[in-house]
Amino acid sequence: MIPGMIGKKIGMARMFDEKGNVVPVTLIEMGPCTVVGVKTSDGKDKYDAVQVGYSSVKLDKLTKPMQGVYKKSGLKSGFKVLKEFRVDKTDGIGVGDEIGADAVFSENMSVKIIGTSIGRGFAGAMKRHGFGGSEASHGQEKVHRRPMSGGATDAQRVFRGKRGPGRMGNAQVTVANLKLMKMKPMYEAGQSETESAGKTPYIIAVRGAVPGKQNSLVIVEKM
Repeated sequence: MIPGMIGKKIGMARMFDEKGNVVPVTLIEMGPCTVVGVKTSDGKDKYDAVQVGYSSVKLDKLTKPMQGVYKKSGLKSGFKVLKEFRVDKTDGIGVGDEIGADAVFSENMSVKIIGTSIGRGFAGAMKRHGFGGSEASHGQEKVHRRPMSGGATDAQRVFRGKRGPGRMGNAQVTVANLKLMKMKPMYEAGQSETESAGKTPYIIAVRGAVPGKQNSLVIVEKM
């Protein structure tokens, strides 16, 4: 089975743990994911992997190359997001199979989550890196929130990685060792509008914060 799935961050809430303590959790809508392609070590790819899609979309809404990918796989619809997961073996997995969260995850297991952090635009060094700033004493003028020198006395250039003003956020962030507190079907039996078309999506509650804004896509993998 694949080691992870694609989901959508719903927002944050709180719940009680087994000791009665209040725990902040992030709610994520998981799956279902559809198998789009299977790669095997015996084939031309030389490694075992499963490519899955999430959030179906009509083929005519996609580019011509992507339409060809799905038509070659024999699928009648495309997906907004594709993700490839390495696996030990691909036995029993075929193109078109739908995978639910209950087949991959279970409660109280540790997961890692990959998401895109919220973009904050151009920010100064104090907000971006947490600098303390200069002292607000006599003799200081217009330097209270400035970063230190760029270092143009030796090599006559700014070294890579120098902390200063720039774009803040909007970057891929991975948070590991998060505990999966709770998971349940998004719809009760007989209530799902897509029950006849496939598996029901699940809602999982992960302890702590997850990168990204509300309704942003995340990738959840087993540790």
